[in-house]
Amino acid sequence: DVQYTDIDYMERNLDFTLSPRFAGLPALINKIHAEGMRFIIILDPAISGNETNYPPFDRGVADDVFVQWPNSKEILYSKVWSFLPNVQINESLPHEEQVENYVSHCAFPDFFRNSTMAWWKREIMEVHDNPDPSKSLKFDGLWTDMNEPAAFMNGAMGGCRNDLLNNPPYMPHLGHRSTGLIYKTPCMEGQHYLPDGTPARHYDVHSLYGWSQSRASLPALHAATKERGIIISRSTYPGSGKWAGHWLGDNTAAWDQLHKSIIGTWQGKRSPSWDHPVVEWVGGGTSLVHFATLIWVFLAFSGSPTQLLLHHSPLFQRQDPAAWDTKFHEMSRNVLNIRYTLLPYLYTLLYDAHAHGSTVIRPVLHEFVQDRTTWDIDEQFLWGPALLISPVMRPNYRSVDAYFPDARWYDYHTNTETGFRRQVQNLPAPLEHINLHIRGGYILPWQLPANTTAFSRKNPMGLTVALDDDLSAGGHLYWDDGVRIGT
Repeated sequence: DVQYTDIDYMERNLDFTLSPRFAGLPALINKIHAEGMRFIIILDPAISGNETNYPPFDRGVADDVFVQWPNSKEILYSKVWSFLPNVQINESLPHEEQVENYVSHCAFPDFFRNSTMAWWKREIMEVHDNPDPSKSLKFDGLWTDMNEPAAFMNGAMGGCRNDLLNNPPYMPHLGHRSTGLIYKTPCMEGQHYLPDGTPARHYDVHSLYGWSQSRASLPALHAATKERGIIISRSTYPGSGKWAGHWLGDNTAAWDQLHKSIIGTWQGKRSPSWDHPVVEWVGGGTSLVHFATLIWVFLAFSGSPTQLLLHHSPLFQRQDPAAWDTKFHEMSRNVLNIRYTLLPYLYTLLYDAHAHGSTVIRPVLHEFVQDRTTWDIDEQFLWGPALLISPVMRPNYRSVDAYFPDARWYDYHTNTETGFRRQVQNLPAPLEHINLHIRGGYILPWQLPANTTAFSRKNPMGLTVALDDDLSAGGHLYWDDGVRIGT
């Protein structure tokens, strides 16, 4: 339904550029749109300072948008994508060591500033609405990566200047404590300015960097597309859900990562006003699905998986569903058809999360908090209150031990009552089957599936009414055109 493109589409990984190798991308996006699909591009926050003619950087300098050294107008340079080929070096910049090593130094936008928000919006709109049709990318959403912010060096070019901030007396338990707080991120003394002009050290706002970029990105996307769109951010903070969803970052094609991805979906951060929680997008890189785990796409960034843990990366052999045999194709279609059939229910859950602060994916304990058995369950989960998912989390297993709390449960596939209640049940779980159960007392809206949501949204809708012990059930449906802002 959506095609994403990583940094490969850029000219030498420079934001707001299009590589000659991807000259056909504008036409491809138009074709994808004609087929009822959407397109999302990636943007990293770091802006190269190496280029001899790079308007986004030049305009950023003119508009004073970059993080600086304290008490100066000197930009704090770090390093990103040091493996880039053919990096152009601007020797007028005061970092001679980069010339010898051909490394790319970059500036980080200070997204707290109003001037930076305006600059970011202008650059994004220029990519979307470039007067040259051969360079205009009509994207529908933005995927913001590397915004912890992340770098490929510790601190800054030439080193940091405030040892106390970068190596405080109390060090949190980081992956590399010996480096201080600057492991693969800029110096803590970097100077930011809040919207009212108040200065703030990077030390104070580091964890808010992704939050601040999301705050700038959604209005920019709205201005460019004139539609609702979507922002998916790697770094979030409580309150980010007002503007962005969250993806769990780079992982490997490994079974323990599949388990962790479920836990990760429960950790969406809500804004203080409960405006809406961050919606979690599992994994990192490209799509990966284990078909006995349900309908949640598990994305793997690296590793060489088997057919059960699908993965595709430029670094590894092709592993997407179409790369396998026809039996596997049919299994893929069955899983995707379940997802598409349930989209009206999922869409309603997303609206509820936006309007009321409820959760979309939730632990079993959230619905059965008095049942102590549910407190330790982290391999099953619910979509909203009504759909129980019992995935296989171990290689070569063809059954799963599923716990059924105190409710009436119906098999999703047969609509028959199971009779399971307050017990663990061993369920068959062949590769082509996902164990899904509907909770009594709820009504699930559904829709006949099609190749994309644009077409499935035109299909007839229906209701699955699952009665509880009192032979009653209730539910609701939220529906709109899917694109307008402010409905």
